[in-house]
Amino acid sequence: MSNIDDTIAAIATPQGRGGISVIRISGPLSLHVAKVIAGITPEPRKAYFRKFTLNNEIIDEGIILYFMAPNSYTGEDVIELQGHGGLITPKRLLNAILSINGVRQAEPGEYTKRAFLNNKMDLTAAEAVEDLISSESESAARAAIQSLEGCFADKVEMLTDILTNFRVRLEACLDFPEEHEDFYESGKTDLELDKIESLAKETLDIAAQGLKLNEGAKIVLAGLPNAGKSSLLNALSGAEKAIVTNIPGTTRDVLTAQIEIEGIPVSIIDTAGIRDKPSDEIEAIGIKKAINELKNADLVLFMVDGSDKPDGILDTYEKVKEFEFGDDNVLIVISKSDKEQCSSTLEMLNREPFKHLKKICSSTKVKDGLKPLIADLTKSLGIVPVEGVFIARKRHIEALKKAYEYIQRAREILATGDLVLCAEEVKNAQEFLGYITGKVTSDDILGKIFSTFCIGK
Repeated sequence: MSNIDDTIAAIATPQGRGGISVIRISGPLSLHVAKVIAGITPEPRKAYFRKFTLNNEIIDEGIILYFMAPNSYTGEDVIELQGHGGLITPKRLLNAILSINGVRQAEPGEYTKRAFLNNKMDLTAAEAVEDLISSESESAARAAIQSLEGCFADKVEMLTDILTNFRVRLEACLDFPEEHEDFYESGKTDLELDKIESLAKETLDIAAQGLKLNEGAKIVLAGLPNAGKSSLLNALSGAEKAIVTNIPGTTRDVLTAQIEIEGIPVSIIDTAGIRDKPSDEIEAIGIKKAINELKNADLVLFMVDGSDKPDGILDTYEKVKEFEFGDDNVLIVISKSDKEQCSSTLEMLNREPFKHLKKICSSTKVKDGLKPLIADLTKSLGIVPVEGVFIARKRHIEALKKAYEYIQRAREILATGDLVLCAEEVKNAQEFLGYITGKVTSDDILGKIFSTFCIGK
């Protein structure tokens, strides 16, 4: 079984051709590995050029660095060997290191996990390391850096400190009513809870935006064949991703394009037109895939050809609605607005079930024909500019929502005058905030978090 006191080693750079490869060793035997492989006991933070050998066989040559505990990434003694890149040489050098008694292969995320356990970073910063590596947009990378630098943790700590102070003063009213100011009777409790609730809501809003940056959004284009879905995909992506013809049923498979909307990575998914009688078996498979994509969409753009008759639109929409989207999850896009519009189609869209849905006209043929659509997508996806955005994950949002709920509950209970129960709700809020930074955690949670990391980080 793996042990936190073991000495671990792994390749820290991607596999494949490259200028250098870095192998990282962390743990109590790090200096012993340096002596065996490089023939020296290096001084901290000095670079040495050495041949890397084992049993008198030269494996590689390069730079060796020593970072003495606790001044290292993991907080332990760390040795880094910088040798040549490639597919074979780094693996040979790693195998030589792993053949040394007491050294084992690092598990995914184990270096960062040790950094967390050795108080080199809190859990939000540890997770931000992986989020930074996997960032798919500049905005996401900047937000990950914010979390890595402690912005998320600082916000949570500020909220925790205010909650702690509030709880102390509340309990003082219970334990020392004669010696302590009348915090409750003076009305200061309501003012303090106003500040706490406001800060909790602000933190939740910023984290929600950080989650969008981290995970992105999924928009699915749905509708009848030849409604303009492929043309819209091509226009939004700026590339000819899909074949566009006037023949219904041209799109047979699911096509995806990656774009950014206000810095948020968005997957635009073009699906086969949904109709009861597909032209052949291939189109039928495409329709089945389209239905699967609809189940996981953040937003469905239901495409309607505004220049064509309304035949089949209602039936197709009812198939889309089978997946229980709320009205906020569907945006009606009236395509081909540069053409003469069909009055019967527009009339139908002003009746139920379309009457109360958001509608936007678009055209891929005229300049700025997509501007109104982009603006609506921004609103529909809930993308708002928030100062100091930091990266976040679903578990952070869940914990913040729970903490916010307990704060709101504390306010309701305070109105009844039950200070004991109010203090208990505040304590519960503090506990959920502790889950975010790792002050309250478990081995199961840590295992789940760090298992998503790459080996060597």
